[in-house]
Amino acid sequence: MEHKLATAEKKVLVELVKLVQKKGLEGENGGWKDFLNFYDKKFGSSLSDPSRRSNDVLVAFLTSFKKEEDEQLLARVLYRGDNRIQIEKFKQESPDKETPEQRLVRMTITHPRYPVYYAFPSHAEDWFVTRTGKKQSKVMKSTRMLAIDCEMVTCQDGSEAVVRVGAVDRDLKVVLDKFVKPSLPVVDYKTEITGVTAEDLEKATLSVADIQKKLQRFLSKGTILVGHGLHNDLQVLKVDHARVIDTSLVFKYSGANSSRTPSLLNLCKSVLDEELRMEGAAHNCVHDAAAAMKLVLAVVEKGVETSIPQTEQMLELEKTIQEAKKASLYLHKIPHNVPSQELKGVITGDFKVEVKPPKKLGGYYSAEVVFSSQEEANQAFDNVDGDIVKDTMGLSQKMVEFKLSSGSVSRLYVRKNVQDGEVSDAKKRSNTEEIKVSSKRQKKDIDSVETREENVLAVVEKGVETSIPQMLEVEKTIHEAKKASLYLHKIPHNVPSQELRGVITGDFKVEVKPPKKLGGYYSAEVVFSSQEEANQAFDNVDGDIVKDTMGLSQKMVEFKLSSGSVSRLYVRKNVQDGEVSDAKKRSNTDDNNGSSKRQKRENDSDEIREENVNHGSSQGSIGENHLKEIEQLKAKLKAKVEENKELKKKLKAMERGVEENEEPKEELKAIVEENEELKEKLKAKEREVEVQDKMITNLKKNQKRR
Repeated sequence: MEHKLATAEKKVLVELVKLVQKKGLEGENGGWKDFLNFYDKKFGSSLSDPSRRSNDVLVAFLTSFKKEEDEQLLARVLYRGDNRIQIEKFKQESPDKETPEQRLVRMTITHPRYPVYYAFPSHAEDWFVTRTGKKQSKVMKSTRMLAIDCEMVTCQDGSEAVVRVGAVDRDLKVVLDKFVKPSLPVVDYKTEITGVTAEDLEKATLSVADIQKKLQRFLSKGTILVGHGLHNDLQVLKVDHARVIDTSLVFKYSGANSSRTPSLLNLCKSVLDEELRMEGAAHNCVHDAAAAMKLVLAVVEKGVETSIPQTEQMLELEKTIQEAKKASLYLHKIPHNVPSQELKGVITGDFKVEVKPPKKLGGYYSAEVVFSSQEEANQAFDNVDGDIVKDTMGLSQKMVEFKLSSGSVSRLYVRKNVQDGEVSDAKKRSNTEEIKVSSKRQKKDIDSVETREENVLAVVEKGVETSIPQMLEVEKTIHEAKKASLYLHKIPHNVPSQELRGVITGDFKVEVKPPKKLGGYYSAEVVFSSQEEANQAFDNVDGDIVKDTMGLSQKMVEFKLSSGSVSRLYVRKNVQDGEVSDAKKRSNTDDNNGSSKRQKRENDSDEIREENVNHGSSQGSIGENHLKEIEQLKAKLKAKVEENKELKKKLKAMERGVEENEEPKEELKAIVEENEELKEKLKAKEREVEVQDKMITNLKKNQKRR
């Protein structure tokens, strides 16, 4: 185990330490922070972020775990880490000399949905993680394949359990066909779909662990697992395997939305010219596994294209579905104790609610909110109070809090069902008529921005740069203060500011900022003595790190009020990750001179060496650097003025094209999209110019004071 840890990549070691922390496991010297206090007498647990520690420290901590179950956990994560690294290396290799099988593996693992579908919790004890081995070239060139498929039933707790497993090899020979005894009582056998009855399971004796053992002899190093929606089968079998071909991700409809995946039934008709099953007949996992293997062999051996044409019926159906999606919103993560009638208080407008039950007992449920038109759906989404974020498919959504009739507060997510920018057929016609107006309006916008930029450039060229170092010094002081603080926002108005001390650890001052509107959220600045204390307090907050729109790290945290009710807020850093305070840089230089041998090994890590080098190289002439910045600013502004002139000419040409009706009808949409891009560019430029305006204003004020 020690050798495996010593040769593991740092990101795998960091993942291991974080997992051990999350599980609350302890080695011979206690937990992670206890170990740091024991191992590192100088910094102790004040530097507890694993990613900021050297490999030596991480390995020393992980090798302190001697219990068999702990070592098994570490081994599973190491295997999974090795598999991921091998996959990443494979993705970076040139596809020029790869086999057809390798090409299909590449198509699967590079699909946008792969990271979501195949992110398994395989560190759990009941999971089996296969190994790719050390000989990557041999493993990645293997053409051995095994196709599997499972039938699942619904258990008492709402979860799905595997009850039958089928597997076929490359020659379509059945190598496995077994019934599995579920560990929980079954409430729905789904016989019309699965073909499995209660009588079939009466004599079943095999468990999921037994099936894992049977599969192990087939999953030799380099074996490729094949299936349709294979992640669903691996999830219930609790098997994490690196090399996979998922036919639901490999094949796609030509011209269709990327989120739409073809069914196994349609693929058999289109690619194999076969009927998988008679209409209304139940599934058979052995037949489905064989069908997936046939599809792969059709590509590998016969060179069949993976892009399949859509029939007229399919196109018409897809169009109807897409139009319906545009006129609807998706509500998800709805707590099971929220009555569906209460959803009417979340969304505004005239709509119908179609409730979808939770996948497991006591879990979240979801609902489709259907409007009469896309415009009504978009308006309802805009009326929802909350920040827009993107989900894994790039769809816009908001998290919303609402009050139930019982008086308690709950929350859910409201999501659009189509990408931003997709418009209905009626809206497209409207856009065509608005092109002329849009072009003229944009021409005025460009004139306005161009004039403002020229004014700023003129002011800069008049010698104002002599006072900029003073202003930048003030900015530097403000920025240093930001590093030693955290920003708390989205704080419900009914949460007393005194309660915030229960959210953040350490010694700090709280500066409350009132809400912008009555009854709205308020915010607060939490100020520490140093950046290290602020970072430690942020690390101690329990929650997943996400980035806000400015790329700053933040966490959503739930906390209990003294009244007994539960509330939540967001804790955000005020600077980008990786920015180090000047005091910290000086401390690193001093510490490097007087450190012990063990501390030297730690300081030899890339992160601390880079900080020392950066500190030494920063001792230059501040005045010279500022003069260089001014010259760069001049050049940048001049370039922008020229760029706007080019944009102006382009818009004039576009406007003439529309007025003379020279553009083909089908290209009008492209013009609208290009106009929208120009709008965004203009907005961005306006924001930059506003910043420069403020700089000039501050400079003038400083000069007057002097």
